[in-house]
Amino acid sequence: MLYGSGWTQRWQIPGGDEEKVLSQISHVGQDETGQLSVVDSQTGATVTLMVAWAAVATAVIVDSDSTPPHDEAK
Repeated sequence: MLYGSGWTQRWQIPGGDEEKVLSQISHVGQDETGQLSVVDSQTGATVTLMVAWAAVATAVIVDSDSTPPHDEAK
């Protein structure tokens, strides 16, 4: 997920590309551009997303295969 001032984008990344994405998102806030391989939600095809890192406030990889945290308080 990429977050900027007033916007959020969620993309699926191809399996096995986690390390590449982690490397790229370390550039958040810097005055440079980068490329991420992401999966187009309409076609399922892998595409290249160009990112202006200066416009991104934060980024995170969310494991979609994980289960929600268990709430011990219930």
